[in-house]
Amino acid sequence: MEMIDILAICMIVTSLAVFGLRNLKLSVGIYALQTMILVSIFTMLSVKFSAHQLGMWAVVAFFTKVVLVPTILFCLIKKLSVISEDEPVGGFFVSPVIAMGFSLAIAMSIYPIFLEFSLIKEKIVLIAAVTVFMMGVFGFMLRNSFIKQILAYCLFENGIHLTLALMAYNSHELVELGILTDAIFAVIIMSILAIRFYKAYDSLDTSKATNLRG
Repeated sequence: MEMIDILAICMIVTSLAVFGLRNLKLSVGIYALQTMILVSIFTMLSVKFSAHQLGMWAVVAFFTKVVLVPTILFCLIKKLSVISEDEPVGGFFVSPVIAMGFSLAIAMSIYPIFLEFSLIKEKIVLIAAVTVFMMGVFGFMLRNSFIKQILAYCLFENGIHLTLALMAYNSHELVELGILTDAIFAVIIMSILAIRFYKAYDSLDTSKATNLRG
């Protein structure tokens, strides 16, 4: 097994940790580690396939997703003085098992389709990309904490970036820059909403906002 495949598997493991860990600071730290692994995969793909555009992706991703996004989330946690998340849907043990089981099953079933359209045909990396993406989707559905749902968005985005790196790394530089920087603005907006939500409900548990249901 090549180093790039091992790193791809590490992305799956770290997505489970970000999803499942109850401590919010630890979850953000693991997310930063996962994004550093993503940057390493970009760099290795750039060298292996002479895809010089991925070298630029790696540099921009390091500053936006390894440095800025975790810094914003750490500041949010410090401002709200929260330590751990509220009880998720299905409990702290069951929901990660459900999310990982379904994410892997979906990734294994649809990756052959994505592989047909990929410029870089790396099976394990593509399976990891889809799995991380699906872990983000399940994060929105199964976690109640506002901060955990922001992290679910970040997982969702890491999965998209890795998929695009395999399928369309040669797209225009402005498109790549826009894809990599949108996370900052999205996380800033969601952080402001989290602060306002906490002031209104004295909690980050989104299930308590029953008055917002239509």
